[in-house]
Amino acid sequence: MGAAKAAIPFALPNRRVEAWKWSDLARSVEALALTPPPAAPHPTLHPILALAQFYGRNDSLSLAPGETLLRVERIDPQAGLTAKGFEALVARDAHLHRVVIQPFAADAVIALHGRIVLEAGARYTQTILAFGARFCRIETEIVHQGAGAQARLNAAYLVGDGAHVDLTSLAAHHIDHGVTRQITKGAARAGGKAVFQGKFYVARGAQKTDAQMSHDGLLLDERAEINSKPELEIYADDVACAHGNSIGALDGQALFYLRQRGMPLAAARALLIEAHIAAALEDIEDEALQESLRLEARSWLTA
Repeated sequence: MGAAKAAIPFALPNRRVEAWKWSDLARSVEALALTPPPAAPHPTLHPILALAQFYGRNDSLSLAPGETLLRVERIDPQAGLTAKGFEALVARDAHLHRVVIQPFAADAVIALHGRIVLEAGARYTQTILAFGARFCRIETEIVHQGAGAQARLNAAYLVGDGAHVDLTSLAAHHIDHGVTRQITKGAARAGGKAVFQGKFYVARGAQKTDAQMSHDGLLLDERAEINSKPELEIYADDVACAHGNSIGALDGQALFYLRQRGMPLAAARALLIEAHIAAALEDIEDEALQESLRLEARSWLTA
């Protein structure tokens, strides 16, 4: 989607908004020479969905009870603004697996928002592989609407010089016996910037909720940047909820071990980083698709 000269009739968030403090959407859109947006006529409308609606890029999907579907979305790395909204209703005992692939796009501003509603016994699996852009924010909102629904949210990011990626998510448990598993792995080179924001919300009536979140980022250079903000907001008293978060460097001992066995430094680093993000891709049951994502990651690692 090119940078059209049409006015955007609503305000966009900037760094003064807490949820956007590491991702300035307003400044990024203005840098594309779009007409600056005036005050928002509908302040409750989500900014990414508002952008997507303005450009006619909202999409919806409804799965029938018991249906299984694999949905693969590749974001076209074109210059300019790409804003898309996606909403899905996963009916009782259905399973939706959504795979989002975001190649690097140096001149692009990318804003995606997905909202998935799960009915009783429904399953949702999501796998994201993101390489960033001038600005890239991928949001996911999961709504546990039926008892016993399950969600698995996996993501891997690899960002280098000039790349920004923001993975923001909310899993909202409104009813009992819901399960959410979230794994995010990534690495940032010099000049790369990554953001992870994950939140679990558990309502008062959502007893027996089981929600586990982990984020592990690798800083490959002192000029790389990774910001993370895991959150739990829990109002039920019979739950098992936890989050883990780590940001660090490559394992020096493992690197030394590989180097001692004759592996070149670049190859050893690439092997360790690939092993680091592997868990985020393992839920893809289509072996050819999983291997294609591994190859894209490997290409970045060996570049």
